[in-house]
Amino acid sequence: MRKNKYMRHRAGIRKCLAVGLTAAMCMAMLAGCSTGQSTGSTSDTELASEVSTATDADTDAADAQNTSTKTEMTVEEMQAAIDEAMSNAAIDITDMFTKRDLAGTYDESEAVKITLSGKTATCDSSNVHIEDGVVTIKAAGVYVLSGTLTDGTVVVDAGDDDKVQLVFDGVSITAADYAAIYAKNADKVFVTLTEGTENTLTVSGDYVQTDDNNVDAVIFAKCDLTLGGSGSLTVKDTTGHGIVSKDDLVVTGGTYTIDSQDHCLNGKDSVRIADGTFTLTCDEDGIHAGNDDQQDSYIYIEGGDIDISVGDDAMHAEGLLIITGGDIDISKSYEGIEGYKILVTGGDIDVVANDDGFNAARPDSNGQSDGTQSTEDDQRQTDSFQRRTNDTETNRPELPEKGDRPGDSDTPGGSGMGAGMDTDYDAYILITGGIININADGDGIDSNGYLGIAGGSVYVLGPSNNGNGALDYGIYATITGGEMVAVGGSGMEQGFGDESTQCSALVNFDEWIDVGETITLTDSNGNKLLTYKADKRFDSVLISTSDMKQGETYTLTAGDQTSTFAMEDVTYSEGPSSMQGPGGDPDNGGMQRPDSTGNGGMQRPDSTGNGGMQRPDSTGDGSDAGNSQNSDKRQNGGQDNSTQSTETLKNTESISI
Repeated sequence: MRKNKYMRHRAGIRKCLAVGLTAAMCMAMLAGCSTGQSTGSTSDTELASEVSTATDADTDAADAQNTSTKTEMTVEEMQAAIDEAMSNAAIDITDMFTKRDLAGTYDESEAVKITLSGKTATCDSSNVHIEDGVVTIKAAGVYVLSGTLTDGTVVVDAGDDDKVQLVFDGVSITAADYAAIYAKNADKVFVTLTEGTENTLTVSGDYVQTDDNNVDAVIFAKCDLTLGGSGSLTVKDTTGHGIVSKDDLVVTGGTYTIDSQDHCLNGKDSVRIADGTFTLTCDEDGIHAGNDDQQDSYIYIEGGDIDISVGDDAMHAEGLLIITGGDIDISKSYEGIEGYKILVTGGDIDVVANDDGFNAARPDSNGQSDGTQSTEDDQRQTDSFQRRTNDTETNRPELPEKGDRPGDSDTPGGSGMGAGMDTDYDAYILITGGIININADGDGIDSNGYLGIAGGSVYVLGPSNNGNGALDYGIYATITGGEMVAVGGSGMEQGFGDESTQCSALVNFDEWIDVGETITLTDSNGNKLLTYKADKRFDSVLISTSDMKQGETYTLTAGDQTSTFAMEDVTYSEGPSSMQGPGGDPDNGGMQRPDSTGNGGMQRPDSTGNGGMQRPDSTGDGSDAGNSQNSDKRQNGGQDNSTQSTETLKNTESISI
C-alpha cells in the first residue's frame, strides 16, 4: 500500500514539475511588455520561440555586465538557462529513477547467499572469492549478505556492464582502514535493505590505499550506486565520507543514520533522492554533488524526511539544486542550501544557518572532483566569513550611504545592488512552491544573480545586525505569487523590484523590535491579512501576500511600533531608518556574531518561542505561531504541498527576475 501511494505521489510531482518547467514559467511574460499571454492560448510554437530568445538575453546580460548596470532576467530566459543546464548535465526530470531503483526488492530464487562470520565469510558460489577478510564479488547477480564481519570488507569487482545487487539482511561490517563496501568495478551497484532489518557499516581508523583509487568512504563506488529497500542502515566514519559514488548516487527508500567526518552523501555527478528517512551528521556537507565540470553536477530531491546537522553546507551542488518535495529539517549548517542555480517547486524546508540560508553562487574554478574540500574552498569560506561578519577592525569596510552603493536605484523596492564584486549573471534562485522557513546569521536568501518568487510560502529570520540582510541579490528580484515575510536589520535591506506583479512592502522601524514580537498586517478596514511571530530582534520587515492590492492602504504593526503606508505602486519601500557605520553594537550598525541570549541568536526551532523558527498562524492573533513542530504545516497561507505546483501553474502573470 505504501509503495502504491508513493508511486501515485511521485507521478503527481513529476507531472506538475514537468508541466511547470516546460509551460507555466515559459508562458510568463516580461512585465512591461505591451501584451500578455494566457496558459490556454500559448502554443508549443510560441513557447519554443520564447525560449529561443535566451541567446539575445545572454548578449544583453554580457553587455550589462560590461557596463555594470542593472539587468533583468525574464522567466523565459531563466527557463532557457534551466533547460540548458539540465541538458548539459543530462537531466531528465521525468526520468530521475529507474523501475529497479524504485522497486527495493529482489528475486530470492536467484540470490546467492553470503554469510559473514567474524574475520571471514562463507559462500558456495564460484563468483565470490573470500580471502583474509576480503569478500570479492566478481560477476553480475543478486547477493544476500547476513551476519557480522569484524575486520574486513566487501569488494565488487565485476564486469563493466554488470549490475550487482547487494541485499543487506542483518549485516554488521567493521573495517579498520578501508571501505566496508567498495564497488571497484561494475556498471551499477544496488544496496537493498531488507524490511525490518538493522544494518551497520563502520570504518574505525585512517584509510590505507591499496590501488589507484582514493577510497575514502564507508561505502565507496566507482560506478552508479542506488540505495533502497525498507530496512535501516547506520554508517559511521571518523576520518572520511559516509557514502560516495563517483557517478550517480540515488536513494529511493530506507532509513539512514550517517555520522562521518567528511560529506555524508556525495555523488560526483549527482545525488538524487526519491524517498527515505535520513539523519545526517558530519563536519562538512550533508549532501554534496561535485564534478570536474562543476556546472554539470546536481542535487535532485523529490521526497523523504531529511534531518541535517553539519559543520559546512547542509546541501551543496556545484550546478543545479532542485527540490520538488520532501520534509527537510536543517538544524545546523554553515550555509543551508547552496547551488549555482536553485529551483524549489515544493517541499517543507526548515533551515538554520551560521551564514546564508539559501545561496546561489558560482562554484570554485578548481573543482572538487574527489569529493573533498579543497584548500581553495577553505579559503573561499574564510573570505566569505570575513566579508560577511567583518569581525576584525582590519576587515571592516565603511558602509556607503544609501544610494552610493553599486547599483543602488531610486526605484521604490530597492530593486538591486547592481553589479557588485560577487555578481553573476548565470546564478539564480527561483521558488514556485513549498513552505520554507529560514533562520540565518548571514543573508537569509542570497543570490549573486537573480531571485524570483512565483509561489509558495517563504519566511525568513535574517540577521539581527546591519551587516547582512534578510534578502541579498546581485542583480534583480521580483515576486509574482506566494507569500513572504522576511525580517532583519535595516542596514543592508533589499526589497523586490518594481516589475513584480504582486504587491510587497519594505518597512523600517525607528527602533529595534524585541525577540518574540508578532508582526501583523491589516488593511484599511482593520482586517488581518497576515501575522508572523519573529523570534529574532529586527527593525526591518519585507512582506508580501496576494491579499495586498495596489491603491490600498495598509498598517504594519510590530510590537508597539506601527507603520501605515499606501500601496501607490506594486512596491512600497522606506529608506533605512538609520545608516550607521560598522561597529560592535547592533544598535549602531555593528556586525556581531549571534548568540544564544535571544538577541539575534540562531537556535534550533522549538515550541517555546525562545529561539524557535515558527510559521505565522491562521488565526490572526498569533496563538499557534509558536509551534513550529505542529503536524499541520500548511497553515498561515502555506499551500498544501500536494497542490502547490498545480496552483503555481495557474499564475500566468508576468514576472521579471
